[in-house]
Amino acid sequence: MSKLTVLMPVYNGLPYVREAIASVLCQTLADFTLLVIDDGSQDGSSEYLDSLTDPRVRVVHQPNQGLAGALNNGIALCETEYLARMDADDVMLPTRLATQLAFLESRPEVGLVGAQVAPLFNGRAGGGVALPLDHPTIDERLMQGRHAVCHSSIMVRTELMREIGGYWPKGVSEDWDMYLRMSERAQLANVNEVLLHVRVVETGIQSRQMNEVRSRIAYSCDSARRRRSGGVPLAYEEFCQVRQQTPWWRKASERLETYAMVQYRKSQPEILGAAPLTGYARLAWAATCSPKLTWQRINRVVRHRLLTPASGS
Repeated sequence: MSKLTVLMPVYNGLPYVREAIASVLCQTLADFTLLVIDDGSQDGSSEYLDSLTDPRVRVVHQPNQGLAGALNNGIALCETEYLARMDADDVMLPTRLATQLAFLESRPEVGLVGAQVAPLFNGRAGGGVALPLDHPTIDERLMQGRHAVCHSSIMVRTELMREIGGYWPKGVSEDWDMYLRMSERAQLANVNEVLLHVRVVETGIQSRQMNEVRSRIAYSCDSARRRRSGGVPLAYEEFCQVRQQTPWWRKASERLETYAMVQYRKSQPEILGAAPLTGYARLAWAATCSPKLTWQRINRVVRHRLLTPASGS
């Protein structure tokens, strides 16, 4: 019996889901189940998924429940020791599954392992992101609300995922909350090798959406701090009321950081696409708006390269 299930939620995944599934099915590790949760797609994805004939593919159709609902359903249906995440528009590199499975089997203290990733736009991949490798650094950055793990790149121990309760059904940033709860039960790690290309699109996240993402991340971090000090997390609504008492200057700084993050996201498809000069100008503008975030990115890349001079991509 296979040790591994790849869990891919799909909601209106065309046209990219074909390439995503192809990248899974051509892995160097051939023994796995690809569990696809079709979350009420209405764009032809359901018909495409039903046309797949590879015996490793299992398709489950459900009414639309959102990402967390699809993921939790997949976790409940998983019958293997390990579970790998995959988004329906990303592309695995051929050795991803073999590399991460070998890592988890050799490191029993690690409950979740991610990988280095690179942005993908119109068939062109950019440079790697330089995510931290060790548990203390990953946990520290997550608790600071800083990017440390790519959700679509992770592989986890299924039983641990069930023990922490899977994903919250509270909206966006369900991955951040899961990372922190997993971190309280086992170590987190990243493989120092680009194993996934993460697709970026021109119609990216907007400031209003980014505000919601950042609010949920802040709530995840606050809940983790309360748990770790023996307290009880607040309800999200209560947390938002407390957060409204933040001084005006800090709110202004947070809004500027949110704006800079949106500009950074928008610059990626421009740099990889037909408008690189516009993209680099937007990137420079984002750096001007938030020097703190820019310094954090530079420091992350420099530290990553200094600490691992002979490793990975």
